[in-house]
Amino acid sequence: METLRFAQGDTKEAYATGSIASAKRSWEDTMRAAFVQVPLGVTLKDVEPPKLGAEEVRVRVQMCGVCGTDIHFALDLAVDAPMPLGHEVCGEIAELGVAVREYRIGQRVIVENHTYCGRCAQCKDGNVVHCTTLHKTMHQAGMAETMVAHRSQLHPYEGLSAEAAALAEPLTVALDVTEACDLPLNANVVVFGPGPIGLMAVRLAKLKGARQVTLVGPSHSKARLALGQRLGADAVLHSDKDDIVTEVKKAFPNGVDRCIVTSPPQTILRALRICRFGGIVAFNGIKFGEGSKITFDANEFHFLRLQLRATHSIPNLRFPTAIDLLARGVFRAEDFVTHRLPLSRVAEAMQTAARDKENVIKVMVDCRL
Repeated sequence: METLRFAQGDTKEAYATGSIASAKRSWEDTMRAAFVQVPLGVTLKDVEPPKLGAEEVRVRVQMCGVCGTDIHFALDLAVDAPMPLGHEVCGEIAELGVAVREYRIGQRVIVENHTYCGRCAQCKDGNVVHCTTLHKTMHQAGMAETMVAHRSQLHPYEGLSAEAAALAEPLTVALDVTEACDLPLNANVVVFGPGPIGLMAVRLAKLKGARQVTLVGPSHSKARLALGQRLGADAVLHSDKDDIVTEVKKAFPNGVDRCIVTSPPQTILRALRICRFGGIVAFNGIKFGEGSKITFDANEFHFLRLQLRATHSIPNLRFPTAIDLLARGVFRAEDFVTHRLPLSRVAEAMQTAARDKENVIKVMVDCRL
């Protein structure tokens, strides 16, 4: 596995404590922000900083994780125009809107990329996941020197490294898809996809009392599959070499209780075939184009009383739980973060995340450098 990369003159200890001073640039006039256009055309631009509203906070970004969504932008979605990169963000408060009193300059915060408003009819009815007027930051680059967020999108934190804090957002996604499974005690679970969210789901399933967790992923994802075993996977199957349905049915003739799919939609077909009567498949894996379409036997689905549950994690929920799990060391940044590069090398960070399938688990972009 590649050694973590540090900028010249900085120490590992300084990164671990998040004590490196922010780059001394004037974000009042211009700031650097990363954008991407298909295929993997990453540019770092000097742009005008976003305006600050009365109920908003300007965050000087410290760390931003490279997410699979960023890779989808780079390879599939950003066709007609460049799209901003990054939404797994932590930083420190640089400026407060005139109506904001609960935060202070210099306070370290994690930024939710989508937060329910609490005021629309859906929110007032208690359906916050159906909020129609979300506070959101996805139109801004998180891989940037600063960004602006609504006061309700912030989670102050202490005692975490910037790398750990930037893992909170993907951990909320893993919490969401795991909760969607309604995992019973002593369940047999198969997790498809050894990306960071799938790996976190392995650990969460064990924490929730799963009897056996099987992790499925491509054989070239060596670092990720190895981490999956350290996080609690009882068995590993290779999606490119093993007959997944046959192997699972050998171990569980009646099928497994739950499947968690964090890989592309075609994987859902395998998951449905290995579930027991009344089994549940929860998924958040996405693919664009023809790869997003699947067909399956609706009669078999009906008579086996299977359930297929989609999760999207918009709005973001469960940040307090995610932050607590990180603070207690249940999930550790040093297990997940294999590569860390400065904002000035964001193009290399994206290339590494997209291409280095053997060694990468999580790539972080240090926006202080």
